[in-house]
Amino acid sequence: MPLRSTLAAAALIAAGSAAQAQTAPLTEAADGVYHFFAMGYSSMAVVGETGVLIIDPAFSPRAEMFKEELAKVTDKPVTHVVLSHEHFDHIGGTEVFPDAEIIMQENGLDVLKLSPLMPSPEVTTTFDEALTIDLGGQTVELSQPAIADGVATAVARVLESNVVFSADLYVPRKLSPHEFKEDTNFVGSALVLNTLAGWDPAYAINGHSAGNSVEALKENAKFYTDLQAVVSARFEEAFASDDPAAPWNLLFSISEEVEMPEYSDWEGYEENFPAYVRRMALSVLHGG
Repeated sequence: MPLRSTLAAAALIAAGSAAQAQTAPLTEAADGVYHFFAMGYSSMAVVGETGVLIIDPAFSPRAEMFKEELAKVTDKPVTHVVLSHEHFDHIGGTEVFPDAEIIMQENGLDVLKLSPLMPSPEVTTTFDEALTIDLGGQTVELSQPAIADGVATAVARVLESNVVFSADLYVPRKLSPHEFKEDTNFVGSALVLNTLAGWDPAYAINGHSAGNSVEALKENAKFYTDLQAVVSARFEEAFASDDPAAPWNLLFSISEEVEMPEYSDWEGYEENFPAYVRRMALSVLHGG
């Protein structure tokens, strides 16, 4: 493994040591569809007649653990490794599955060239808006409803069982530290989450939680929709004023002016909500 990949993996393991206690064996979310949660990260595995598709091995030691757990439920080879987006803590460990097709939304390739710390997987297949993979008895549909967390956002849906997977778009009733949201387009997040919720999934896997998170998915879809509506309304007022500078001035003050008390019981609201407002404001006004 290249030095940069080794250092990155070591940092992740150290940071996730507390989460190690949460490691669980494979949970069967549906027939032949598994949720693997370890070291604070979630993955999905779909076992078909012709092979196994997995999403987000994350980093090498975790990928080895994932491989061992898969061997307990199937002797089929891992034929497809999907990367949910380009962030380095989700794209490592692909070398543990050397014969697999490595799949990523095409925007990610440009990002992989930029970071000196990021482990660079050998991506073999890319897609633009959607890609359907037939595993024999299991059909996985990959799509990018919008750019959201990173520019290579990809979500997955197993059509036969309506199990969905997404990463870094939500956690249950919590606003994540804003430092991890500074490259997220919140208008895109609202669109992606509402797309997922609109599928009315039977089981929802998100990137950093154990267990079925359908309820959290729907709650977060509503949160981002509500946040976009409140922020957009404030900008509409600013554009309707006689001051041409009002919308730009609002960008610098809106994080202190908007509150959504109906979400004040969510973890991290006091610390992080103002930054969520600013991030949505940038997404609404500035497109990023």
